[in-house]
Amino acid sequence: MTIGVMHFALASALAACLAGIGGFAYGTRVGLAQEQAAQKRVGDAAEAQRAKLQGQIDAAAERHQSTEYARQANVREIYHETQKVIERPVYRNLCIDADGVGLLDRAAYIANGADIAGPAGPAAGAAQGAAKP
Repeated sequence: MTIGVMHFALASALAACLAGIGGFAYGTRVGLAQEQAAQKRVGDAAEAQRAKLQGQIDAAAERHQSTEYARQANVREIYHETQKVIERPVYRNLCIDADGVGLLDRAAYIANGADIAGPAGPAAGAAQGAAKP
């Protein structure tokens, strides 16, 4: 009879272990379902908030577009024409005129350390008569 009681005690312990494992599996499944439901509620709330904000952004963009269209309808264009006075021709075969060549030569002499005692360029020539008042 002690063997029967031992078997019964062992079977009871085994049944208790299996019941514990089954309860753990059931609890895990229920907990997982509850966690997924909570995450779904949070996701739905975030999606609703995003949709609300996107609606506000779209409304603001539409208001801006309509005001910009109205502003552009009222814009007047003003054209100003100006005349340019050209003293010397700009586009010629020569890059620099005589005055510019003289200035460049003087700058080269100064950069090389040469002593320049004369004027910046050649003399224009003697006057042809007396000055006129």
